[in-house]
Amino acid sequence: MKSSATKVNPDLAKERGTASFNTTELTYLLHGGRQKTERKRFLESLLVKDPVFNKEDAYVLDRKRSYERSLQKGLRMVQLTKEYNITDPDDVNILERFTGVQFPYNLSKGMFIPTIKSQGSAEQKAKWLPLAESYQIIGTYAQTELGHGTYVRGLETTATYDKTTQEFVIHSPSLSACKWWPGNCM
Repeated sequence: MKSSATKVNPDLAKERGTASFNTTELTYLLHGGRQKTERKRFLESLLVKDPVFNKEDAYVLDRKRSYERSLQKGLRMVQLTKEYNITDPDDVNILERFTGVQFPYNLSKGMFIPTIKSQGSAEQKAKWLPLAESYQIIGTYAQTELGHGTYVRGLETTATYDKTTQEFVIHSPSLSACKWWPGNCM
């Protein structure tokens, strides 16, 4: 990853110098002001100086090594957000977008945790949210059935509520109803 403070191509610097507008002011406008621009630059600098996020070999890694690197980067991202107390979703988004990496925990963070928050009982929230939010567990889901692909109306699995046990009984009637391709399994 190259820092914005690295040497700028002379042709690019020359073109920027001939602009009919103030490029710094345009940058502030595009990023929501000077303060947000400076915050963005600070966040990006955390990644630029961290060797875990070096992209030099990104295009030559085989699938296994690429996945391992994504896991390393994901773990380091969690560590950085804790170390610098980065909790603002916009700040986290800046970090994640800057890396260009699809993190293995995105589905857990984007769907699993919000589902527990919105649909979990008080008991479920008390048990699972602390574990999920501290990355002690990673959640996913396997919705796609082997036999249906994207044909949602063709789903075979049913969930029937049993009033006596106050539980849902899940019924997958055939091999083609087997859940396949769990999310975020890169």
